[in-house]
Amino acid sequence: MAKQYRKIVEPVNDYFVELDYNAAELRVLLALGGLLQPVEDIHEWNRVNIYGVTTTREMAKKRIFAWLYNPESKDRASSKTYRKDDILKRYYVGGQVSNPFGRHIECDDYHALNYLIQSTTSDMFLRQVLRVAEIMNNRTKKSFISFLMHDSVLLDVAKEEIPLIKEVMEAFQKTPFGDFKVNMRVGTNYGNLKEVINEN
Repeated sequence: MAKQYRKIVEPVNDYFVELDYNAAELRVLLALGGLLQPVEDIHEWNRVNIYGVTTTREMAKKRIFAWLYNPESKDRASSKTYRKDDILKRYYVGGQVSNPFGRHIECDDYHALNYLIQSTTSDMFLRQVLRVAEIMNNRTKKSFISFLMHDSVLLDVAKEEIPLIKEVMEAFQKTPFGDFKVNMRVGTNYGNLKEVINEN
């Protein structure tokens, strides 16, 4: 949705609360490689642990995504940590990607990693949304899931039910691949969402 139209979308209740994962696809790739989840922003983690502190966060972000979805990229520093070749040997066999949730997708070598990461991330995200829905259906009288946008879930929240958000966020961040850092934004319409600092 174009940004200039987002302010038109208003909650039925008092607030929109948006939850999304910090770099979900990179976190999924780390998990598929058997690595633990960083508690901090993953681009900052990459900057410090892979690329060196002289690199900026934005430079680290551009570099990791340029490497991630380009099978011809030979970034040795990225490959040493994320090990996408080893991951593909496990999940891509005979022209077919099989993700951890049992989804099978036929593809070529060029698209294999892309399909693996995106299908795994999508399947994980939708399962986490179902957890959120179960909590909200059992605990609220007014608040509800309004809609999903890419890898974020928009909650329509009544002000008296705001304390429930902590429980919802904790459930959302506890994925099958470890605890993912969750970003939260709050606003009175879809166009004025402001980030709320989450230290967890």
